[in-house]
Amino acid sequence: MDTAASKVNITLRLRLPLLSLFVLLIAAFVLPDRVWNTLLVGLGGMFVVAYGWVWYLAQGLEAKRQTESHWVAVGDVLAETFEVWNHSLVPALWVQVVDGSNVPGYQAAVVRSPGNERVDRWRQTAVCQQRGQYLIGPWSIRTGDPFGIFIMTRRYPQTHEIIIHPPIHSRLPISLPAGHSSGRKRARQRSHHATLNAATTRPYTPGDALRLIHWPTTARRDELFVREFDLDATGNIWILLDMQASAQVGRGMMGTEEQMVLMAAALAARAQRQNRAVGFAGYGRRPTTIPAGQGQGQLWRILRALALIRADGQTDLTAALYDLGRIVNRGSAAILITPAADASWIPQLLHLAQQGIESTVVLLDRPSFGGHGSPHLIRDAVHHLGLNCLVIHQGDIGLPDSVPHQKTKLRITPLGKAVEVS
Repeated sequence: MDTAASKVNITLRLRLPLLSLFVLLIAAFVLPDRVWNTLLVGLGGMFVVAYGWVWYLAQGLEAKRQTESHWVAVGDVLAETFEVWNHSLVPALWVQVVDGSNVPGYQAAVVRSPGNERVDRWRQTAVCQQRGQYLIGPWSIRTGDPFGIFIMTRRYPQTHEIIIHPPIHSRLPISLPAGHSSGRKRARQRSHHATLNAATTRPYTPGDALRLIHWPTTARRDELFVREFDLDATGNIWILLDMQASAQVGRGMMGTEEQMVLMAAALAARAQRQNRAVGFAGYGRRPTTIPAGQGQGQLWRILRALALIRADGQTDLTAALYDLGRIVNRGSAAILITPAADASWIPQLLHLAQQGIESTVVLLDRPSFGGHGSPHLIRDAVHHLGLNCLVIHQGDIGLPDSVPHQKTKLRITPLGKAVEVS
């Protein structure tokens, strides 16, 4: 937090002493007496001392807070370091930290006593309870004089975002589909992007990236040549979540919404570890689509989307599958995670298969989540199409073993990239 951007104001806390001072002032004029003058001087002096005390604190009392990580998972510890230092000549008998953060279960409000010419440091922690996007701040510090007449407030209006993403399972009973181009042999089609498999070279054409120039061939033939790449041996993976509000059953971490998000996070992390290109589509109130990509940065984008997505959409699964078919390339594989109660979307799933998109259906068992309907008819219908279908019951996923000490974590570098740390 930038302490230079703070705002200070001094307010009167108790009005009774001020009223008493006014009454004594009138009495001293109307009924001159040594008693009234003594009380007037004493009370007036107390006001001067009180205001001077608070004014000095306003000049020298400052604070700052530092969040240790802006990227945490449910079950991780959110930690902040606070510092309050007093450079004024008078001690701060008490300093109250007033926090406006909206992170569930986290409250940084505290009262400290830094004295004078001292620095008070402490660490505030809480276990992250709910995924989402939240704000740290605004916040302020408050202090007062020994008589409790004036209050000094220094406000820090700055806020910063913190993302709490879903925890990542190290073990999940769902395997990644390979896609139509699976196997050890190289694909016959050429890729327009750099992959792990360099196939051949060809003459340079305008628009080719300079980084693809193959310099040995260029030097040998005295003409620009660029490298061509094979498609990766396995196809891209797309994770589709059915976020239609009417299809959800249960609440909290053991409801269908959170269980789907939990599975999607684990599958995306597994695809990243296997160097697979993975994309994401979720149709909540605001449809979210992330094109397939590789690397830690792609995993960061998907986890951020999973932190924000909510099962509040109106798009049914048939429309979601149709939209997915328009953006997914042939040879890709799709993992559909749904708590659907009816099988009206299965013809659209067949249409995806006819487009060359291999699909795996992860079906949540509604009765085990407290709902109605049976997943067995839907599972049999999907199997009849020759596609994989896995039924997940409540409790099959649960929470990762890594909560609250999660093994898989991400750290954001200054360049905005996400790197995995142990």
